[in-house]
Amino acid sequence: MTYLDKTSLARTIDNVSEALLFGFDILENEKFEIADFLVGQHGAPYSYANTFAPTYEDMKEDLILFTGERVKSRAGKCHTLGEEASRILRKLKIEDQRINTALSESDEGLQKRINDHLSRQGGTFGAYCCKTCSCSLWLNLSAGGLNNNIQMQLAGLNFLKQFRNDEGTWNGFPYYYTLYALNEISSALAIEELRFAASSIEKHLKRRVSIENQYTLRKKFICESILEKAG
Repeated sequence: MTYLDKTSLARTIDNVSEALLFGFDILENEKFEIADFLVGQHGAPYSYANTFAPTYEDMKEDLILFTGERVKSRAGKCHTLGEEASRILRKLKIEDQRINTALSESDEGLQKRINDHLSRQGGTFGAYCCKTCSCSLWLNLSAGGLNNNIQMQLAGLNFLKQFRNDEGTWNGFPYYYTLYALNEISSALAIEELRFAASSIEKHLKRRVSIENQYTLRKKFICESILEKAG
């Protein structure tokens, strides 16, 4: 399978994220091609806070998250893709100065935007803007982004905890995308939320799926992985 789609940052991220989730192999030469494409999007038009920019084609349509939810806002799309591209670039584990520079400048741009947001609008350390965007931040942090700030990751999990409800979900958070983020975070950090979610996950897994597609398969895999970690 070819994972790189030079017409779309979103589809490239989605393809590579699927390979990472299921443990599919990505050929070494394609890893370099993917990394080169991502670095080429650094600071390009539509980039959010000097991160990695969606392509012109990406800007024509809603962003469909890895677990199938939609992001309709322009800023939300650009921010989420910037965070997830940073994660993917780190996950490729390629040592290259261009990559290191792009990631460092991306972290710097995001951190400045986060600091501005906290100082001007208040907010919570470890969260960002809306709840979907917070999940994308946690995905980036899970791969060592924003200078591998464990305290920011822990603060994000504490923020999430405030929105727990009796259904085993979190008010206002996209359910499966939140589970996706939690599954990527070190289990030692996220174990409380993984165990909290277990009851709702068991119920969701028992539901009959009318149409099986890439999103239902991903969600099932993520749910089963979390239940295994939650013990």
